[in-house]
Order: sequence, then C-alpha cells, then structure tokens
Amino acid sequence: MDNKTITFLVIDDDEIDREVIRREFLKEKYSNPIIEFENGSDALEFLKSKDKEYMDNNPLIILLDLNMPKMGGLEFLEELRKDEKLKKIIVFVMSTSEDYNDKLKSYNLFIAGYTTKGKIQDGIKKITSMLDTFWKKIEMPPY
Repeated sequence: MDNKTITFLVIDDDEIDREVIRREFLKEKYSNPIIEFENGSDALEFLKSKDKEYMDNNPLIILLDLNMPKMGGLEFLEELRKDEKLKKIIVFVMSTSEDYNDKLKSYNLFIAGYTTKGKIQDGIKKITSMLDTFWKKIEMPPY
C-alpha cells in the first residue's frame, strides 16, 4: 500500500469500548493513528470536510458500532456509500446487535467484516484478529 500509514476511525458512543480498543491496539503493538467519534454524524462531517488529496494520502479503516445516538451505524454506512470520495473506505462493524437483519443490511452496504461485541475484550480480539488476517491476505487497491 505504498507504505502509507492506515488511520483508524473508531465510531462508537461507548467511551469504555473506545478505551478497550485503544488498549488492545497498544497490546497488539499497532502504532496506527486512531481518531474517535461518538456518533456517525460527527464522523461523516469530519470525512466530508477532507479533500481528495487528504483521502488519497491517508488510507482509513473504520471500526463502526451500529447503535449510537444522533446517527447510527447503518445510517452512517448508507451516507458513506453514497459519497463518491468516501464510498471505498473499508469498514468493520462491531456491535452488540446479533440481529440477522442488522448483519444483512451491513453486508449489503459493503462492510469488510462484522463481529458482535459480547464481552468487549473478546469482540476487540476478534477485530484485531480480523485485521491481522486482512492485512496478510488481502491486497489493497491503490488509492
């Protein structure tokens, strides 16, 4: 990926979950920058404020919760995929929802993976495991 550092956007209204993600990333020795948002609306505003050059030079992976105030994860995904500049961003969903329809809707909006949080540490370990596999097995398109 041209040695560009991937920035993680963590979009989750639960401060404890965000803290667990930060700690797990440190434990796994991820040195990637993390930008946090409490809802989809603020994250979308941030992303839309960036120009094409920023997006081309700062590849992103989003870790997204579904159940949030203001703008939930599914609504965020719908808006993200409508935007030509943003629609190719890689998104992993991590949610307390085990609802089949939430999973189906998420995958229909082209997410890269879905995991239920359950016990948050277990959910984050699933995410870091998915990310490790993702980086090792998947070839990223040029930005």
